[in-house]
Amino acid sequence: MELSRRKKAIAVIMTLSIAVIITVSLNTLPKVYNPPVTGEIQVPQNVRQIFERACYDCHSNETSLEWYDKLPVVAAIVSRDVKEARSRFNFSEWSKLSPADQAGTLWEIYNKVNAGDMPLQSYRLTHPQAKVSKQELAILKNYVNTLEVSHIVDERGEQQAIHERDIQRKEPHAPVPVSPNGVKHYPEYRSWRVMSTTSRFDNGTMRVMYANPIAWKALKDKNINPWPKGSVIAKVVWQKLEDSDGNVRQGRFINIQYMVKDNEKFKDTEGWGFAKFETPALKPAGTLASFRTCINCHQVVKQNGFVFDISTRY
Repeated sequence: MELSRRKKAIAVIMTLSIAVIITVSLNTLPKVYNPPVTGEIQVPQNVRQIFERACYDCHSNETSLEWYDKLPVVAAIVSRDVKEARSRFNFSEWSKLSPADQAGTLWEIYNKVNAGDMPLQSYRLTHPQAKVSKQELAILKNYVNTLEVSHIVDERGEQQAIHERDIQRKEPHAPVPVSPNGVKHYPEYRSWRVMSTTSRFDNGTMRVMYANPIAWKALKDKNINPWPKGSVIAKVVWQKLEDSDGNVRQGRFINIQYMVKDNEKFKDTEGWGFAKFETPALKPAGTLASFRTCINCHQVVKQNGFVFDISTRY
């Protein structure tokens, strides 16, 4: 009898202890806070419904948590994922983006959904209602296609573009600009091999990507997972000029972007150092050394060593 009472007492104590541990854990777990909505995205209702169901839990200030999202371990993962998602883009603070960045982000969203990378597979497993159907994907595609900008300019605009390209070639011995993370401009990129050319319909730009000798060899040898140290990729961006007959030509220089491979120097961004130099004056963009948002975007092409727009011939 005495042994039975002792067992019951131990069971009660253990139950109470577990209850206390769970209560304390739930009260000390990382939490997801919803700041005020300051500038919500304005899109057609059918597009908005897709975003709300598939994206808002992570990419907005209106996160809605299920009971299992608050469990130990899970809560920490959810908190981390929401914080990272909001840093990439936030539908509740959409007005902070420029019109061009808004259009570009919408194209990025469509591309990631189309590739099956969004919503995240781990999220779809616990939220099957977030899956985007083929019909909904078509709705998104039709909408982003309306964001295309036509660029028809006069001769004056073309002359200005030529003048700005000439500025780039002036003063060859001027100091080389350097990004906050130490990545410099490479004037010799013009002698590198062209690896691909692309256009963006959302902001009316055309691009040429160049690979330095190390990157070019890696590309030809299919040695890009990972890219070898010293690989440098340059992407030169121009305005796309289109006349009334549909002829397309290079226009105003916008920026030149770099990816420099050095695993030791750029550990926090998958071994890539990012930089952007804007306008013909090649003014370094950004004030932070990490360029964390760049690698966040490039995660979608991890299979290419985090490099976009590799020609299908390689």
